[in-house]
Amino acid sequence: MWAQLYRTIGSLTDSERDFGLAAQRIQEALLTVHVPTVSGLDLGVRASPARQVGGDYIDLFPFGTKRLVFAMGDASGKSLSAALNALMLRYLVRGLVRVIGSDDLESITAHTNDIVTEDLHDGDQFITFVIGELDVSSGSLKVVNAGHEPPLILRQDCSIVESMSSPNLVLGVKPNLGFRGEQTPLGIGDIVIVYTDGLTEATNKKGELFTIESLQDTIVEYRHLGSQQLAEALFDTVRTYAGGDLRDDATVLVMRRIR
Repeated sequence: MWAQLYRTIGSLTDSERDFGLAAQRIQEALLTVHVPTVSGLDLGVRASPARQVGGDYIDLFPFGTKRLVFAMGDASGKSLSAALNALMLRYLVRGLVRVIGSDDLESITAHTNDIVTEDLHDGDQFITFVIGELDVSSGSLKVVNAGHEPPLILRQDCSIVESMSSPNLVLGVKPNLGFRGEQTPLGIGDIVIVYTDGLTEATNKKGELFTIESLQDTIVEYRHLGSQQLAEALFDTVRTYAGGDLRDDATVLVMRRIR
């Protein structure tokens, strides 16, 4: 499946103009996400590739009026190859969610890993991936994390940002794996941040990383903002730290339970 897509894209890239058009369409498919209206949730998204094409992707799936499934991935590398890997992951996951539903995120991740492992023949290629569901009615947040950056949670009446664990291997390394999910309750006003390592691995002129601790501090500083404004503030803070130049793709999703 992926090899066929590579050949198709390759036929579009015989000239620089065609390559630019193909790259633009791929990047739009990866990072242009419709932010749905989910009753009781305030959502914000900011995403930007470091180059013309990158390996980040994000997708949101509303289930009814009170549930949201979200997925985020980061394919290794920054080339067209990474973007194609991320693009295939996006549509693979979207199809599995529609067939399996949102109640078994572990199986969705396991099926995804088996297919990705079959197609990533290069041992240096892999994909970090996180998928989750937020049920606004109960406040239940469930996440399955395959080697991705840990989602962060800031509770309404707390100044310490929690970090959800990542007990699972990345996608594309080994088939027939089992994946464990993690679940936590969210109260009214609690904030969840899901992101790629373009934020935490940005460096300043001294070569110093922004770090997850810096990201946590920034979340606390701007917690009073709405979700979209908070997503923008996190992104802009990291970009300023890096001197205006992010060398890796950066994506952030902010979810706040408001009722």
